Amino acid sequence: MGKWIMGGLLLLLTPWILSLVCMRAAGQAVLPLERERVEQEEQGEEGTQAQEGHGADGEQTDAAQVSAPISRRILVERGGVGTYMDLEDYLPGVIVCQIDTGYHLEALKCQAVIARTYISRVMEGRTEIHEGELDLDYLEAESGVLKGGEMSLQERERLADGLARCRTAVQETRGLVIKYDDRPILPLFHGISAGRTRTGESEYPYLQAAESQWDTQRELCFREFTWSFSEFAELINGIPGAQPVSPEQIPGEIQTVKKDDSGYTMQIKVGAKTYTGEEVQYALKLPSACFSLDGKEGSLQANVKGVGHGYGLSQAGADHMASSGWSFEEILQYYYKNISLVAE
Repeated sequence: MGKWIMGGLLLLLTPWILSLVCMRAAGQAVLPLERERVEQEEQGEEGTQAQEGHGADGEQTDAAQVSAPISRRILVERGGVGTYMDLEDYLPGVIVCQIDTGYHLEALKCQAVIARTYISRVMEGRTEIHEGELDLDYLEAESGVLKGGEMSLQERERLADGLARCRTAVQETRGLVIKYDDRPILPLFHGISAGRTRTGESEYPYLQAAESQWDTQRELCFREFTWSFSEFAELINGIPGAQPVSPEQIPGEIQTVKKDDSGYTMQIKVGAKTYTGEEVQYALKLPSACFSLDGKEGSLQANVKGVGHGYGLSQAGADHMASSGWSFEEILQYYYKNISLVAE
């Protein structure tokens, strides 16, 4: 289970890397439309405060005293300069990289609560944290992501619109985190389930299997991959600690040993060695560990269902449910069992 936990954490943390690009770009020339929109809103708010902030005698009214101190903030460093960001301001740049921003707003709200819950779990009651403590050891990836060149006007508008929708999702769920036994949960999520999410181990009692058959209606839910026997053997032999297997042993010496109740491969034997489903998934670069392998006319074919590890919330499922009238609270309580939504 340690491997899927690490995989889940990587899935949670990787978007933070990309979010740095979004935030860096927003401060330069990539997101001028969004920045202009924010500035206009801030100017409007300042004007309102100026009108409401003083009475006829020049004294401040209660309206001017509404602003509260930042409850949780993140120290962000760019170009050697550090600055604090309120957690709620930091979140839109995170979730814009974690989920399709074209999804229903209630699904985006789910993702906002998930991202906030994860950071709250890492902070463990602290009111501030350095961005590096979120295990962002890959800041050099920024330059690589930006090598694609200038964004087109259409791409900038799409990103600006996505950020605006993510800001709305954050604002409308402000402060909410998911808790189990009064502690923020590990809020694992994935793109598309195989039709049913997976049950976690006993230390994660809120990760219980949930039916999500609507996921199977998504175009990317079912995919096929094909290799020659020699290509497949080479990929398997690349697994750390692998016991060498030859093309002549394929496909005769492939045996699925164990699958879980949701159809995901847990153990599979190739040659003389048994691997976890995730080990073979990563070696073959498959989108999910819910797969079967079949030999066909001199080649080996993998039939794969779903995208991601299958634990926790299914983003495609959340989008479908939201479009069917479910609220974000109902969706979260469907995919995470016996949890509470708590405003911090």
